[in-house]
Amino acid sequence: MKRVVFAGDRLFRKFPNRDFFVTRLHEVGAEALFADGADDAGLRELAAGAAAIVVIDRRIDRATLSAMDRPELIMTLSVGYDCVEVPAATDLGIPVSNCPTYCIDEVATHAITLLHAVTRKLHQVLPETLGANWGIGYAKPIHSFRGRVLGIIGLGRIGRAFARKAEALDVQLAAYDPYVDDDIFAMLGVERMVDLEDLLEASDYLSIHAPLTGETRHMINAETIAKMRPHAFLINTARGAIIREADLLAALQDGRIAGAALDVLEVEPPPADHPLFAEPRALITPHMAWYSEESFLANQELGMEELTRVLTGHRPQYVVNPEVLGRKNDPRG
Repeated sequence: MKRVVFAGDRLFRKFPNRDFFVTRLHEVGAEALFADGADDAGLRELAAGAAAIVVIDRRIDRATLSAMDRPELIMTLSVGYDCVEVPAATDLGIPVSNCPTYCIDEVATHAITLLHAVTRKLHQVLPETLGANWGIGYAKPIHSFRGRVLGIIGLGRIGRAFARKAEALDVQLAAYDPYVDDDIFAMLGVERMVDLEDLLEASDYLSIHAPLTGETRHMINAETIAKMRPHAFLINTARGAIIREADLLAALQDGRIAGAALDVLEVEPPPADHPLFAEPRALITPHMAWYSEESFLANQELGMEELTRVLTGHRPQYVVNPEVLGRKNDPRG
């Protein structure tokens, strides 16, 4: 019987009902093993006998991948797959799949919501209103969106959905994404910025929709924040480590940018005394952009459909390292 290891604290928080996974695997003659509480050595031990690993936000490194005897798939139940050492998986001929389509609308909508909330300063206004303060002097200035520049880092599925929603704000849209063709920019009516620096300098609002990679890790840092306009607002619903938080905090405290709304942080869950919680220019939500009842169900279904496809001898649909398919040691080749 093929075995599938499930790993990652976030996976178990996100999907507390494990019966769904057990049942779906049983239907294809496979067994689920849950690695909550396992240290790195324990995870490698479980991986040794596994055909696949299903993971959210638990590092799957070369040592763990190398421990697998007959690997068929590494599956991330998330859009991001930065927790997997993909180059090592590619070297070892192991396909890595993600779930790129289950929450496109939800994340784009949440980013728009954060944009509205932080620029209208709702996180500051609501406590004051509950305290019976009916004035708004403390919230000034608040500006209109009309005619201002909304910059987008990353014009993939979610970035494109965000751009379409943002059209209603009557803003000028601009984006930086070196991996997307010109016709996508033209189709969306988005101005292409060839250099990130140009986008930072031009944007009144900046929303991040890029994957976390070696290239994007700490892309937003003291140097790049210094290129931003002092009245600019930063939105992040992608991955926390795209921003160097200490640099962002310093910029907010010094008033070098007007505000930031973050659904993701570098360490999750964050400590209760995380300094961004106390920063009035920061609005934080608990990594919930992905969530709706519909996307929750779609995430499970999409992930398990992909996994069971591979376990029954078929090619994965959303493989992020397709170069491994068709190799001589690939049973799906």
